[in-house]
Amino acid sequence: MIRPQEGAGAVYQTIELEHRDGVSSVTLSRPPLNLITMTMLEELQAAFDLLEARRETRAVLLVGKGSRAFCAGADLTRESEHTPSAGRDFREAGRRVVERIESFPKPVVSAVRGWCIGGGTGLAWPADIRIASTTAKYRAGDVYLGLIPTWSVGMVRLVHYIGRNRTLDLLMLGRDIDASRALELGLVSMVVPDDAFERETAEVMARLASGAPLPFQAIKEAVRAQARDGLDRAALIEEEWSQRILASSDAHEGMTAFLEKRKPKFRGE
Repeated sequence: MIRPQEGAGAVYQTIELEHRDGVSSVTLSRPPLNLITMTMLEELQAAFDLLEARRETRAVLLVGKGSRAFCAGADLTRESEHTPSAGRDFREAGRRVVERIESFPKPVVSAVRGWCIGGGTGLAWPADIRIASTTAKYRAGDVYLGLIPTWSVGMVRLVHYIGRNRTLDLLMLGRDIDASRALELGLVSMVVPDDAFERETAEVMARLASGAPLPFQAIKEAVRAQARDGLDRAALIEEEWSQRILASSDAHEGMTAFLEKRKPKFRGE
């Protein structure tokens, strides 16, 4: 199992981790297609563990190295050789990473250039904010490989993301969709020109990093509960967080900064 390591100098085999101001970037680094292996899943888990504990990190950016692909799915040349037991371990590791992204207490942004296929969609779509370059192309065509999506995204979460009919269209037809169609479906939050991709992504990250940490965590928990536990549970979470946040120093700082017409300096407490 890969262990978390602090700082930008941490040594990983399949990902890169960098910190700048309040933003930490996690780069899938197996170009040109950034195919997923068990090692990558373990390293992603370790990186998110590190970033949750790192107070300086206010928002996380997930990207792929290079411009050809964010991630073109699992490395089938390796995974196809797995025993049934190893295959189950791979699926469970994928589900843990998806769960980690969705439940992570800080904002997570996926930024996609080029291809995003199979397991790549399992990493990109659960993010809180999803940016697509005009070059982005998505494919959920497992059925045409004789397979099904197995990370609890396509067959579990996707209907909550985009609805029953659109989910069936996407998974059953398995056609490639471009960034503009992904935006129409609600799979991405915004589409940006490729020549402005890095600049506009940086602007989104800077905005998220400037927000108050506790409200971000509250919003993520309550929205997640709506799909998993129902409205009553979400309402309870809302009230619990309301009491905690209104008593926080950040709430006082935010209101004071507004009245003083300055930018607030949040500390996450």
